[in-house]
Amino acid sequence: MLGKKTIRNNDEESDEKDSNNNKYITKKEKENSDSKNNIKNNKKGLNIKELKNKFKNKNISPEKKEEKEEKENIEKKEYIKSKVTKLDSSESESESDSSSSDKNKNINKNNNDEKILKPNIKKEESENIKKEKDHPEFTKSTKVNYTLSILIPSSIVDNAQSKELRTYLIGEIARTLGIFKISEVIIFHDKLKDNSKDYINYFIKNLQYLETPQYLRKTLFPVSDDLKLSGLMNPLESQHHLRKDEWSPYREGCVLNRPVNGEYSWVNIGLNKDCKINQKLPPKTRVTVKLNETGFNNKLKFYTGTPVSMSEPFLQNGTYWGYVIRVCETYDDIFKNSIYKEGYDFIIGTSDKGENYRTADFNKKKNFKHCLIIFGGISGIEGMMVDDEHNQINEGNIEKNFDLYLNTCMNQGLRTIRTEEAILISLAVIRPELDKIKGINY
Repeated sequence: MLGKKTIRNNDEESDEKDSNNNKYITKKEKENSDSKNNIKNNKKGLNIKELKNKFKNKNISPEKKEEKEEKENIEKKEYIKSKVTKLDSSESESESDSSSSDKNKNINKNNNDEKILKPNIKKEESENIKKEKDHPEFTKSTKVNYTLSILIPSSIVDNAQSKELRTYLIGEIARTLGIFKISEVIIFHDKLKDNSKDYINYFIKNLQYLETPQYLRKTLFPVSDDLKLSGLMNPLESQHHLRKDEWSPYREGCVLNRPVNGEYSWVNIGLNKDCKINQKLPPKTRVTVKLNETGFNNKLKFYTGTPVSMSEPFLQNGTYWGYVIRVCETYDDIFKNSIYKEGYDFIIGTSDKGENYRTADFNKKKNFKHCLIIFGGISGIEGMMVDDEHNQINEGNIEKNFDLYLNTCMNQGLRTIRTEEAILISLAVIRPELDKIKGINY
């Protein structure tokens, strides 16, 4: 009976505990809500002493002593949790306050310095966006009203002692052509000796390679033995060798091997986007493109343009656009196969037997359009022209074949001047005279 009674009493006590627990939960929720309100309004939490005083004032029966201890333990745990959350919240508030104060300081500092805060840009967008600038030669355009061509004998390359020196020599000639804005190079095919090796193809390919913009070289120049030593040549850095971040109304391009349905072509012009031109051309054709757009536009899928003559950028804007290479086997071919319809209306010969350039009358051809300067080889201009079996020129009538027959290096200290040296010296004194009579100001 006692055992059953104890079991029954335990059941009753358990029921009472459940009911009391339910009551306590509801009270605890109220206390938690009150504590939250206190934390929110006063930013103060309950103390352990206050909790003890509350429980002392209540009449607790001895049967519920264990329940009291359990409640106290629960209250302590809850109190510790509330303290921890309070500390976390206070720390976050302090961090937010400190961050806001730092932001205000930065804003005030920026306002004092009169600086504008720039928005953050994603990495992907920042990689695509590049600095855009105009080509320096188009900021101040100078219209040119004449072209300048030169003739060089191929024997100057045959006379080089090694392939390395030969390659470097070609590089120096190419840079001289770029410095003085030569539009056309005529290579006169003469031979130094009957048993000499012919390097004219080597000469032409390396000159073409240097004149071509870098972004087109892999397409237009496959791997070749003639270009193995191209690294020895100094880069040309011509004005038409445009970079990706330089805008120009004209660009050099190469037609892509892409199928099209219509009378148009896709051209690689050295930008992130290709160009569509209104003319159908075979693949790997080099072309000068005049763009329809006036600047970079990231919204466009492609650029559009029109193929034009390579001399147009130079004549319209004064921007040097490279040189054209032509080979002549005879002296008559120089004039018969000219790239200009009008031909050459101002012909200048250079020789140590010519007239002093300081006393020469350049104004006699003031209205010329296309000037040609002829340089001699190892045996001079006289030997080059006399050795040509296809003409009837002799040493007595050489001077009559030129409008001006000039000595551009008077009182020289050497017996002979090499052709590559004569080209540099002669162009340095003749080009300013031509610009002067054509009214071109620097």
